[in-house]
Amino acid sequence: MSISPLLLDNPQTQLDNILEQGKLSALFQPIISLNRQEIYGYEGLIRGPSHSPLHAPAHLFATAQRYGRHNELDYLCRQTLIEQFSQRRLPGRLFININPSILMSPYFKKGLTTQFLARCGLDANRVVIEITETQPIEEYHLIRKAIEHYRKEGFMIAIDDLGAGYSGLKLWSEMQPDFVKIDRHFISGVDKDKVKRQFINSIMEISRNIGCHVIAEGVETKEEYVAVRKLGAGFSQGYYFARPDPQPKTCVDPTLFRSEEGRTLVARKNTAASLIQNRPSIESNCSVNEAAAMFLQTPTLKTIAVVFDKQPAGLLLRNQFMDIYAHRFGADLHGKKPVYHLMEKNYLCFESSTPLEVLSKRITNALDVHLDEFVLTDKGCYSGMGTLLDLLKAITQQQLEMARYANPLTQLPGNVPIMRELQQRLDIKKPFVVAYCDLDQFKPYNDSYGYSKGDEVILLFNDILRRNVCKRSDFIGHIGGDDFILVLSGDDWQQICNNILAEFAAEIPQRYSVEDRRNKCVITKGRDNQARCFPIMTLSVGSIRLGTEDFPQTIASLSKALTDAKSRAKDKIGNVLVISSPPPPLNNSDGGRQLMALNC
Repeated sequence: MSISPLLLDNPQTQLDNILEQGKLSALFQPIISLNRQEIYGYEGLIRGPSHSPLHAPAHLFATAQRYGRHNELDYLCRQTLIEQFSQRRLPGRLFININPSILMSPYFKKGLTTQFLARCGLDANRVVIEITETQPIEEYHLIRKAIEHYRKEGFMIAIDDLGAGYSGLKLWSEMQPDFVKIDRHFISGVDKDKVKRQFINSIMEISRNIGCHVIAEGVETKEEYVAVRKLGAGFSQGYYFARPDPQPKTCVDPTLFRSEEGRTLVARKNTAASLIQNRPSIESNCSVNEAAAMFLQTPTLKTIAVVFDKQPAGLLLRNQFMDIYAHRFGADLHGKKPVYHLMEKNYLCFESSTPLEVLSKRITNALDVHLDEFVLTDKGCYSGMGTLLDLLKAITQQQLEMARYANPLTQLPGNVPIMRELQQRLDIKKPFVVAYCDLDQFKPYNDSYGYSKGDEVILLFNDILRRNVCKRSDFIGHIGGDDFILVLSGDDWQQICNNILAEFAAEIPQRYSVEDRRNKCVITKGRDNQARCFPIMTLSVGSIRLGTEDFPQTIASLSKALTDAKSRAKDKIGNVLVISSPPPPLNNSDGGRQLMALNC
């Protein structure tokens, strides 16, 4: 029987019609794994009938709330999203929004989501329950009980819009979710807003310490993406990657990602890659019996990594696992269940390219996390395990090497590490810039004011370099005296050099006496033992940029060209940056592994 258009003008009648006939449609927006540079899953979004006042979700849910049918609408939304996600055969995980009021309702029905999944042939570990706080939560014990139920069923948990709700941090603490989504307010314009970056940085630090993944929501521009990536977000969602769509894309344009040179340029022994031990992993939907067999076959095995689609999801800890499995009736009760029911989710996970010092700092700051072993990944995919003991050994060895080769005044890497860094760059054959920094008129200042004041100037310049050369992919070396080497990778290298020149020019006059500043020189004896007037110190920077067409190259040819560039800079007056052409590519393979005239 058809319904009169007049009746359909009534919001309650429209809502009844939607609920009775299931007239909802689904949109899906990709959630991107920034480490793997691919789609991790999709957030499911609901829309009412087209050309209807209830098409917009805000009106739809407000109407359901007004007429006391929000529970029914919530169940229909879940059913619709699961069915359409399954029909489209979308990869990864499905994120489903649930209002906490539904979970706290006395009419809340347990098991419905599991039934919907079973009918569609999907596992519970492919679904993330996203809690959206739209009103104050008072009875936390009820929401805790509902979350425990979902966890036991194998679902993952996320908090949506952190920072926009009524009690976000308290909800985070109570729920201990697997994911937390930072509200789009803090993402919008984050590249230009220092306060927002500080907020996100704090969230990142907390999440790392409690084993929670961060999703930057509402990323709309490349600048916002680059900013959240630098802050360490592992996942992102927003119009920059894809808009919600009934037929969403299943792959993401690789050009949307920034170049991740990062510390792939660092020697392997200085990164987490040096700690990787090949350890077995198990799929999250494998049975507890299968995991027990792996532990029994290898008595020395302490942990097994649980993975979902090659990505770490948790750990099976031998002692905890076997206590449950070997308990009376343990095998009968749990043996056929998927292993994700018994896995430890509070663990540490790092990319294999993470520098050892960063790894050490994060582990040191971690609270209430399994620390003896940690998971290591390559672009988000499981690579193996690392141990705390191996990390301590590697850090100790690194510190010994640094102490051996570092400049005693600035503690910057000396000649041997500089040579090693340059050789790695030449071997990789990726574009980079090397700059030679030399302080002009440093010796007269040192002779006039004394070695102590001279050391202060060197330390001042050291601080200026560290403030400006701060990207993980860049390098600062101290050849000795007033000679420094910079190795830069980004497109902003010229701006970095100009900033260094500007800061030095502004700071150095303050190191002279009032009289010398007034005279713009210092009077002292020169190399000929005659008193002369020497100008106030300036900075000369000679630089060379090597593009892909300039390889192969040797350190010998590069150091000769770099020394020539520095000499050209010193021939000019004032604080100067000189950009020289790289030496022609060489055909010989003698390596030329001497620093040649770098310390002339």
